[in-house]
Amino acid sequence: MATREDALSPSDPSLLEKAKQARQLRAAMSKLGPRELFVDPAWDMMLELFIAAEQKQQLCVKDLILLSGESSTSALRRIDRLQGSELITRQVDRTDHRRVRVALTPQGWASMAAMLEHLFDPPATREAPARPATFRPHHPRD
Repeated sequence: MATREDALSPSDPSLLEKAKQARQLRAAMSKLGPRELFVDPAWDMMLELFIAAEQKQQLCVKDLILLSGESSTSALRRIDRLQGSELITRQVDRTDHRRVRVALTPQGWASMAAMLEHLFDPPATREAPARPATFRPHHPRD
């Protein structure tokens, strides 16, 4: 899998713009109906971590909990799963040990970059979905 260092420039403005556009789409979706129908806290966390990384900003566990819209316990479980999948890393802040910084791992960054590229690929460059075979009823011969 490509990494941030060897695949895409860390300052590639198109990736940052795609991430911001994805965030705007998520916000628009949440206005279409009840919030609980259109939530994906893991995606939202990964998206915010990607944007933060591209803007040279840092997020803390508390930031992810707040943006997830979940209870602290549920959000922490989700963060645990993301870390267990080696998509994010947590590190205690050196100056304030109550704060825990969260960042994408190189694998997490590469996964997000690939998803964003695919999400916004022009339709002509995407693989066409498999089409079902046409149904032909079997007629036994007389």
